[in-house]
Amino acid sequence: MMRKINTVISRNYRLFGVSVFLGMATLALCVQKASASDDDIVNAMGFEPGSPPNGFSTTFMGTGQLEGQINPPGSGQVISPGQWLRTKGTGTSTAFVESTVFAPGGGTQAVRLDRAANANADQRWAVPVNALGYPDYPNPQPGQDAQPCICITWDMRVEHSAGNGDTTFGPFFAVEAYDDDGNPAALLGSLGVDAANGEVLYQAAGTGFLTATGSVVSYGQWNRFQMKLDYSTHQYSLLLNGNMLGTIGFVDQNNVVGGLNEFSDADIAGLAAAGDPISQALPGTAYYDNFLVREGTCTTVPEPASIMLSSLAFVWIANRRRRATQR
Repeated sequence: MMRKINTVISRNYRLFGVSVFLGMATLALCVQKASASDDDIVNAMGFEPGSPPNGFSTTFMGTGQLEGQINPPGSGQVISPGQWLRTKGTGTSTAFVESTVFAPGGGTQAVRLDRAANANADQRWAVPVNALGYPDYPNPQPGQDAQPCICITWDMRVEHSAGNGDTTFGPFFAVEAYDDDGNPAALLGSLGVDAANGEVLYQAAGTGFLTATGSVVSYGQWNRFQMKLDYSTHQYSLLLNGNMLGTIGFVDQNNVVGGLNEFSDADIAGLAAAGDPISQALPGTAYYDNFLVREGTCTTVPEPASIMLSSLAFVWIANRRRRATQR
C-alpha cells in the first residue's frame, strides 16, 4: 500500500505555551566556489552546552526541552526569530537536549526526540527564518552573490520501534524543508528513516509519497544526512554519509501557484509513517546532532570518523508510503 503524508497547511509554532503564527542545475551548481556571502542560516553548533545565547542546556525549563532554547549567534539567528519553536498542538511528543547519547567525533550533547504513543503525536521543531529572505536567488541583496542552493546537514541515530516494517510502519524520523513565504505552507523536501525497518525515505515530487531510496541504516548507529535544495532547478538532492542517493523535484513545486522560491525553515520531525491505527500510535526515539542549514557552497561535510556507513543501494524503489499528517 502507498503511504501518504499530508504537508502542512498553516505554520503554527508554540513557545512556552504561547501560540506564534509565522506566517540538477546539476549538483555542480551547488558545489560551487565558496563565497564571502555564504551564510550559516541555522547552525546549532552541535547543541553544545553553555548559557544562552551561547549554548544549549539540559535543564532548560526543568527538562532541557528544545523549544524556547536560543540558537547560538549566527546569520539566521541574530534577527528574530532565533529560537527553537515547536508546532502548536496537543501532542505529547518531546524533544530535549541531553548528554548521554551524542554523535561521535566531537561534542557532548544532542537532541533526543521521543514520538509519543498516540495518533496525535506528530510534532516538529524548527528555527523559522522566513523573515530573512533566503535564498539570495535569483536577485540577491546588494553586495551579495546569487546563491541558488541551501544545504541542510544533520547527524541522526534512530532506535528500533515496535513496528514490523511490513504491515505497521514508523515512526518516520526526518528533517523537512518548507517554503511558506506568501504561500500556503509547502514542502520543499524531506529525508529520514522509518524506525520500523531502517529504510531511508524521502517524499516524492508532486505526490508527497514516502518512498524508499534503497538504503537501509542500522539501529542505534549514527549516520550523516544531507539535503541540497537547488532553487535554480527546483530540485533537491539526497546524501547519506556523503554518498549521493538521488535528485528529485521539490515536493509541492507544482501544487503552488508560481512554484516554490523561498526558504522558511528546516524542521526536526517525528511523524506517523502510515495511516493504519497501529502505525499512527507507534512510539519511537531518535537522536539529532550537528544540525546545520547553510546557504551557498554545498560541499559534503565529512562525517565523524566513527560514524557507521550504511549499506547503500543506489536504486529508487517506490514503496507503500503515505504523506505526513497536517498540523
